[in-house]
Amino acid sequence: MALPAPAPHILLHRIFDGSPTPISDSWQSPTVSLPFGATAVVPSWNLSAPDEATVHVALQVQLKPVAPAAGDHGAAEWSGWLEIAHWNAAPADPEAPERARRTSLSLAGSTAPVTLDTDTLTSGPDHRITAVRMRIRVSDSTETPPATPVMLHFAAVMGSADATEPAESTPLRPPARTALQVPARSQMRHRDRYPAVGGGGAAWCSPTTTLMLQTYWNGVPPRAEHSIPAAALRTFDPAFGGTGNWSFNTALAGRRTDDARPLEAFVTRLHSLDEAQRLTDAGVPLGASVSFTAEQLPEAGYETAGHLLVITGFTADGNVAVNDPAAPDDAGVARVYPRQRFDDAWRRSGRTVYIVHPVELPLPAPDLDEPAW
Repeated sequence: MALPAPAPHILLHRIFDGSPTPISDSWQSPTVSLPFGATAVVPSWNLSAPDEATVHVALQVQLKPVAPAAGDHGAAEWSGWLEIAHWNAAPADPEAPERARRTSLSLAGSTAPVTLDTDTLTSGPDHRITAVRMRIRVSDSTETPPATPVMLHFAAVMGSADATEPAESTPLRPPARTALQVPARSQMRHRDRYPAVGGGGAAWCSPTTTLMLQTYWNGVPPRAEHSIPAAALRTFDPAFGGTGNWSFNTALAGRRTDDARPLEAFVTRLHSLDEAQRLTDAGVPLGASVSFTAEQLPEAGYETAGHLLVITGFTADGNVAVNDPAAPDDAGVARVYPRQRFDDAWRRSGRTVYIVHPVELPLPAPDLDEPAW
């Protein structure tokens, strides 16, 4: 019998100074060394900046050849600074969103053996990423950005974290609680709204998921602008052509504002549904990226090449309770999907999740070997 494919290495590094850090000019993170050669890194950032400011986000990565050429000792070398995004939380103009100052960038002109796919920096096939650091620079502000705690996250992965890699087999555990009461929000209620920003409907799963997680922790905000269309306008990425930029969604959820308690929000990848249950058992719902055909998850009633929904918990027999924003209305959002079929759909994205929680609420203890949070 063939041995199962090895699970990919997955590791999240969290950098949090804890004290207010002025970023009126620029701020650079400490260097994060990776204990394995990563093939991809997904960054997240949580900070505060005025809406009119532009936050320039850049990564610098240390790259090591996989198979050094003859006479080459394979020393790791640092890339130059790779500017990957311009970010702010200002809403895009719904009539001309292409003019938004928030956008992912291309690496055109860079000689480093890496590529950038919207929110994911990937090494070339002949190199691995052995260290990474981030630089934040603020410009275009009419006021001095406030001193704010800066929280950075680097989710690193080595290996092809895709549908060919099964979950590590773990015994089913009875859930510690019933499904979390995450407010149900249907993205389909806004079908055909703002055509230039994806038109609502199927295009707004990510900001709808982000909004459900924010609302779970902070309740319905006092400002009407915190609706799904407003979240879509504040996450739209014209270079991507939609609202599904993972880093932009967690940056919005983790942005510091005066009308809500601060949340930590980041992108990471989990190893298994068992890890997901450890978080939901601790009261932390998860935004999860999935992909499936109509035959692979018939219970959904649709198919998707990429979709975000909320994992709210698990049933006694191990199936997955979710808030699926693709439901036609709020009443149909809460669903249960079969465990194996859901896991197959989830691992096509490398088991990518958004984790959002109040800063003062510690997460449960992770796996100390390769912690995913």
